[in-house]
Amino acid sequence: MPEPGIHALHGFIGLGKTTFARHLERTLPGMRFTPDEWMVALYGPDPPEGLFPVSFARVMAVMEAQWTRALELGVPVILDHGFWTRAGRDALRAKAAALNVPLTLYALTLPEEEALRRVRQRNLEAGALFITSETFALFRARFEPLGADEAAAVVEG
Repeated sequence: MPEPGIHALHGFIGLGKTTFARHLERTLPGMRFTPDEWMVALYGPDPPEGLFPVSFARVMAVMEAQWTRALELGVPVILDHGFWTRAGRDALRAKAAALNVPLTLYALTLPEEEALRRVRQRNLEAGALFITSETFALFRARFEPLGADEAAAVVEG
C-alpha cells in the first residue's frame, strides 16, 4: 500500500475526472470520493435546483469526514471534486498540511466543446447526475483555472 496522501482532481465538468479517478483508485491503490455518485445515490439523478446547494454541502461534509479518516488509517484518497476555485484549492492545501500528508493536484484539460458533448452523452446514461447545457454554462462562469503559482500534474483528456 502506498503512503497516505491526497490526490485531488482539478477540472471542469465533462473533462474525464471520474474516469481518471477510477484509474488512480486501481493503480495507487486508494479510496475514491466522487460527489456526483453520492448525490445520485442520496438525492436522485436530477435533484431540485433549490435543494441542490444544501444537499451538495451535506454530501461534501460527510465525504470529508470519511476521506480524512481514511488518511488517518494510512489509505491514500482520490478526491474527484474539481476544485473549481482558488479558495477551495487553498483550503485543501491547508487541510493537507494540517493532516501532514502530501497533496498531488492533477489538472485535467479538454476543449470546452468536447466537454459539453461528453456531458450531453453522459446525461443519457442511467445513474448519471443530469446537467443541462444551461447549467453547464452557468457553472463555467464559476470555474477558476489554476494560477501560475499552482503546481499540478497535467492530464489531457
